[in-house]
Amino acid sequence: MIHVLVVYGKRIIPIIVPTVSHRIGEIMPLRLAILLVVAPLFLLAGYLAASALVAQRARHLLAEYAAQTAKEESAISDMIHELQRERGYSVGYVSSDGRVFPDALIRQRGQTDAVVASALSRITLMADDHSLAFDRVVHGVERLAELRQHVDGFGFDRPVMVSDVAGPYTELISTIMALTRQSVGLDSSTEYQALRQARFLIGEAKEKAGLERATGAAVIETGNSSALREHFAALGGAQIILLTEAAVVKGSGSWLPSLQRTDQYLTLSDLRDTIRSAKAASGQAALNSERWVAASTEWIDFLRREERNVTAEIISLANQLEAESTTELVGLIWLTIFAGIAGTLFVVLTLK
Repeated sequence: MIHVLVVYGKRIIPIIVPTVSHRIGEIMPLRLAILLVVAPLFLLAGYLAASALVAQRARHLLAEYAAQTAKEESAISDMIHELQRERGYSVGYVSSDGRVFPDALIRQRGQTDAVVASALSRITLMADDHSLAFDRVVHGVERLAELRQHVDGFGFDRPVMVSDVAGPYTELISTIMALTRQSVGLDSSTEYQALRQARFLIGEAKEKAGLERATGAAVIETGNSSALREHFAALGGAQIILLTEAAVVKGSGSWLPSLQRTDQYLTLSDLRDTIRSAKAASGQAALNSERWVAASTEWIDFLRREERNVTAEIISLANQLEAESTTELVGLIWLTIFAGIAGTLFVVLTLK
């Protein structure tokens, strides 16, 4: 209240004037007024915290998905590699009339079965996201036993051509790679996606190298087929194109030249020239399918190591993103809980 003295004529009259705060106090308790002013701020803070929590939860789920997908793609790479090895042994076995790789082929089949069974059991996300492509992979694997019987029975019921062996294996491998392509997509805007693209391209180059191994063995064993020789030459060129693209995606201009200076590449390059030469066509070259397969296998294994290196980078990055998102999510949850408790205490104390 404010006391005011008013002069009225010769008399001084005191007047009491109520203040604004006094009027508010009469109309509404002060604590309730504070609560009405502050409560909307707490509600806004709660809404923002909840929104941030939902967004961080989504990022965490995405990081978990990326980590799991990286592991599943690694399992698929293992499966493809073993099938490529089996294809190479099978082609060498058939093209040499059973003289080459009989024992190695048996061992490889056991290794293939173990890796394929393990890989298929670990693929869950991709099986759900790309069910049709995954079903085609499973169907192709189920026909593997029939293909092996075909290889084992060559020359008894009817002659088996090299293409009869390589073709079905290649079809199965292509089906598996189609599943990988659907999962990887075409996005390379982030480091994680760029690494996935690079690994896929290296895997495709390795597939061309596997076909080159089988085709080269067929050229050596079967002689002077111009169509087969042209196909052999094209496969070598396709590998360089794919590896060049992988280097671009990786952002490393020195990566491919360093590959081409390795002993594996230089040895293979010399043997390629020999196979393409007229001496190889006439059977005069000191080259047999065992030597070619051994050298081309070393090159394929080298590409496999490069593929695994990129896979390790992908898994490491995915795990790092998952760990960071987990830390951020837990921190945000605790912050939200603390803010909720603080707001509740404020309201309770204000209303007392």
